[in-house]
Amino acid sequence: MSDTDRSVYRQIAAELADQADAEAAARHPQLGRVNAELGLVYLAFETAPMANAHVAKAWQAAEAARASLADGTAIGAAADIARARLHLALAETDEADLGPAT
Repeated sequence: MSDTDRSVYRQIAAELADQADAEAAARHPQLGRVNAELGLVYLAFETAPMANAHVAKAWQAAEAARASLADGTAIGAAADIARARLHLALAETDEADLGPAT
């Protein structure tokens, strides 16, 4: 993941928003919600401190959630999204404690 890849996160988030809308329209609220929450995780990568080890773990968790959603599984995806959010929050905390990475 590099700074030049940041627009990829927006593209993935937009795709997940479309999927969330489709799931909501099909009356699959859990899948719609999980797609939306995962989209928010991908948007958080836009401003995440890329050099932080927690960001890499968040990325792995987000990709695992995306794979679960591709299989139509909201439960596994929800757990992976929670892990991704936690790692992103830890990265932000590290950044606030230590200042920007040089």
